[in-house]
Formats: sequence, C-alpha cells, structure tokens
Amino acid sequence: MSLTNRHPPMTNVLAILIATSGFSAAVETSNGFVERSFENTAAGAEQFWEFAEPLIRAEGKKVKVCTVTLAEDGGAIMNWLLDEDFGPASISRYAFREFVSKHGQPAESAAVAAKACLAILPFIRRAQ
Repeated sequence: MSLTNRHPPMTNVLAILIATSGFSAAVETSNGFVERSFENTAAGAEQFWEFAEPLIRAEGKKVKVCTVTLAEDGGAIMNWLLDEDFGPASISRYAFREFVSKHGQPAESAAVAAKACLAILPFIRRAQ
C-alpha cells in the first residue's frame, strides 16, 4: 500500500475548558465524551488525572490535549499540563466563543471545547 493511500492513525481528544471558577475536562472515548469538572488547584489537577488516565488507557489510543482558557490565565491545570509535557494545543477564547455562537452550543461544556478544537485545529485528530 502506498503512503498516499494510508490514513494517519487516529487519536482521541482530551479537551480542557478553563474558567475562572475551575476547569472542565472531556475525554473522548469510543462511546463519546466523558466530562467532569474540577477546582483549578494542584489537588484538582491530580483529581483530573485520576479521572482521565483510566479512560485514556481503556481506549488504547494516543491522546492529544487541547485547551480553551476563558480565565485570565490557565492556573494550576495549565502548569500541570506543561510540567507533565502534554504540550497542549490551544484555541483562543474568542475563537471558542465564535464557534459556540455559530453552532448554538453551550459555552460551559468541555465536550463543546473538544468539538471546537477539532473544527479549528483539525490536525489534532491525527497522531504525531
């Protein structure tokens, strides 16, 4: 099979929506997105990983992280992602709000953030 006919291996998306009140995470699984909210603290980042890691392992696919930061800064979760070398892709709060408005989606949903990431940054779907 030639390389031009091969499809790149797919990857699942882990989206994090960071707000002033905390953050929400959506992990893509074969049954759709599983979401949960956390405090944007070091303890919240650890709780997030306790939630996300088993879901990621169960899927057995590479995961690409995408963030949307609605707060002034990413806080503890962004620091944790960078410290753990997740190197997240990010879309701006303006691009996210435009996506939400255009598609009539709820702005407080991490699953919607994942859909926005895929629409705006389609390269995150392919494994690197």
